[in-house]
Amino acid sequence: MKGRILDLRLAPAAIIAWLGALVLPALPLQWLPLIAALTLGGAAVLLLASYWRILSRIILAGALALGALGGVALAISQSARVIAADPLARAWQGQIDRVQAIALVETPPRKYDPASEQQITQLRLLSARLPDTPAVNTRVKVVAFGQHLPKYPRGTVVETVLQLKKPSRGREPNARESSQNLTTVISANSLLEISGRIIASPKVRAGPRGAAALKEKFATRLEEKLVAADSPAAATLLPAMILGIRADASENTEALKTAGIVHITCVSGMHISVLLSLVALLSVGLKRRWRLLAGAGLLVGYCLLLGPSPSLLRAAVMGMVSLLALARGKEPYSFSALEIAIIGLLIFEPGFASDTGFLLSVSATAAIVLAARPLEEKLHRAIATVKRQGSGRTPRLLRQYSALFRKFLEAFLSVCAVSLVAQLACLPGQLLIRPGINTLTVLANVAIAPVVTLLIWGGACLTFLPLPGTFLTKILGIGCTWVMTVARAVASNRFAILPWPAGAPGILALGIVGAGLTYIYRCYFPKRKINGNVKSWPQSK
Repeated sequence: MKGRILDLRLAPAAIIAWLGALVLPALPLQWLPLIAALTLGGAAVLLLASYWRILSRIILAGALALGALGGVALAISQSARVIAADPLARAWQGQIDRVQAIALVETPPRKYDPASEQQITQLRLLSARLPDTPAVNTRVKVVAFGQHLPKYPRGTVVETVLQLKKPSRGREPNARESSQNLTTVISANSLLEISGRIIASPKVRAGPRGAAALKEKFATRLEEKLVAADSPAAATLLPAMILGIRADASENTEALKTAGIVHITCVSGMHISVLLSLVALLSVGLKRRWRLLAGAGLLVGYCLLLGPSPSLLRAAVMGMVSLLALARGKEPYSFSALEIAIIGLLIFEPGFASDTGFLLSVSATAAIVLAARPLEEKLHRAIATVKRQGSGRTPRLLRQYSALFRKFLEAFLSVCAVSLVAQLACLPGQLLIRPGINTLTVLANVAIAPVVTLLIWGGACLTFLPLPGTFLTKILGIGCTWVMTVARAVASNRFAILPWPAGAPGILALGIVGAGLTYIYRCYFPKRKINGNVKSWPQSK
């Protein structure tokens, strides 16, 4: 199993690319082209050396690492140069009180706090006009806040007045610093992205076009069917699970966060895998090449339809690498696909390195690939050992289990293993967002796992196929009600959240506790073999 899945040849390149994307934006802008040239040149020399079989494996890993770092440096340099040439960036002087802008809506407005009317949206400016200046073309992205904003779909062009603020990361420039230093500061804040506040009611200039218009059509179709079914739970979950349209913050969304199952509303690798399995079922009987093309078409079309979110792009790149491997008649290497996805996406958008969603997605995927399968196998062996070595009434009952129940038990253990390793891997990233540790996440995921797959299948058919869907919508409403019932039941438990500090202190404390538990486990519970195959642990010393 390890030979098929674990391939660490690209791991140094992925780590170096991530570190480079975090560190390089803090360097002076004029250094970046030199760093890119030196690293890419060094990668070429090492590749030539590996061709002559001089420590080929080590040299090749070093060449890939240097190439990844050079690609990231080149991407950051190019993005920073674009910012430096941007008229709005050149006009930056501390805080700009009023900017009249025409902007493209990239994420629809939504509430992020149930106790507040404040809404958040992401805009890409098309043109901006500063006080007493003519309008200029710009490419700056703005994370904008406002109140009582209409539900503009993605792709809508609006006209509004913004109050822009300084980027929160990096060294803040003063009035005497050049635009190059300003570029460095802005690029450290996820490249071409600053924050602002909407201080005038937006006016619609044009509706969505292309893929955004198609997404709005599908969203309207799904909304009409959900209204007919009259299921509040389905109205909250299905648009987010299928189209990535997340609902406003409410008691339901807070319950999902507390229960640790809010990830089902964020389109990621799980959703892609389930949709690929649906395509595989629908394409049964076709030749292998057409089935692979159908899967590739789903990945490309789904990304274009939903927009480039970090978790979706990571899952799509991994899926595409796996499909290419299958097309060549090879078994896909899951960890290699993850490494390729990390390197490619960080070169495409270095700002993903500081995105918490991307970190959580990569952490969960890596844990599932590396640890879930070994844990599953250990659990299955434990069940088999109990069946062979047990005595009394229990073994007789175990022998009477049907094949169907054994499969159900194996599936149950698999879900437990995947949920456990994913939660443990995501704990450090979650502490960067909010304090506390979810204690009942594994149980909640086990309870909803069978339902979620059916919800994604049914929701996709309901959204993308011209079906009447009344009966199907009611069935999906029952499934969504079950998910929300589990979330509210877990959230109402006072032990659902273990108090824990957030940020670096919380991560440090978590590491200390983990190291202590590992030490206790290894010192006081050593493994012993009995009869060569059965393992047990003695009493604590």
